[in-house]
Formats: sequence, C-alpha cells, structure tokens
Amino acid sequence: MKRILLFLGLSLTLAACSLAPITIDLMPTLQQNGADAGTQTVTAAGDLDLMLPDRSGYGVSGYEVPSLRPNQVRLEYSLVLEQDGGLSGSAELRFYLAPAGADLWNAAEQVGDPIAVDLSQTSTTLSGSLELSPEQIDTLMSGTLTVGARIAGTASGTATVSYRFERLVLKVAFF
Repeated sequence: MKRILLFLGLSLTLAACSLAPITIDLMPTLQQNGADAGTQTVTAAGDLDLMLPDRSGYGVSGYEVPSLRPNQVRLEYSLVLEQDGGLSGSAELRFYLAPAGADLWNAAEQVGDPIAVDLSQTSTTLSGSLELSPEQIDTLMSGTLTVGARIAGTASGTATVSYRFERLVLKVAFF
C-alpha cells in the first residue's frame, strides 16, 4: 500500500513539473533583427499613428510551443519612449498579436486594454502585463505569430520619437 501511495505521489509530482509555467522571451529575436528599438520623425497636427517596429509588425517563430493548451498567457512588456520635446497631446499604446499573414492591426488582434501615453513627456517607460484572448492563445500554439505595438492619438508639433523595448515576454501558465 505504501508503495502505491509513493508511486502516485511521485507521478503527481512529475506531472506538476511538466506543467510548470513557460516563459517565451521575444527580446533575443527582436534584438537579433534590430526590431527592439528605432526612431521615427513625427510631424503631427491632429492624428498620430506610430506602428512599432513598423507597418508589418514582427514575425516570431521557433519558440517552444507548449505541449498542452495553456489556461492563461500574459504579455509582459516594458517600452521606453523618448522624444526631443516638440510633441504634445495624448495617445494610447496598444499591443497586437496575430497569426502570421493576418492583418496585425485589426481590432480583434489587440491584446488587453489600451495604455494611456502623455506625449508631452520627453521620456517615459510604459510597463505592465496584458492577458491574451483564447484566439491569441490558439495563435501561440500554432508556432508562428506576428506581434506589434501601435501608438495612436491626437498630437501637435514635430519631434523625433525613439522607442526601445526592454522587455517583451509571453508568460504561459497551465493553472
């Protein structure tokens, strides 16, 4: 009887270990391809629309695909924005995650809620965590996806805006 209980206990322990959270770090791939940072000149008198790293977003593949469908996936980010002081207004930062080849900037591909951005700040760091939708978890499970960030709002002035991702990871949890 003790052996059976010991065996069951070890089996449950091994099963729990195999379902440990997974971290998919997107930064090495972004850095390797120069997509983790950039500069854009903005001349705005009204609508502002910056797509990071660019209009195509960034394709990601080759990561460890979980063997089981996760219960929850969170996108953890830290984005540094700097500008030379010539821009004012307000905007929102939105992250997007879509299947490869899909329209990345479609509202259905948005991850979580928008984050407010004060454009009058010469330097700001935006960081946090956003939960992926069930459809975006399916995309993650496919092994190939596209990610991007968009800053949109109303602005006035002219400025050189620099951005730098300091953290961009997917935290995969099974419980």
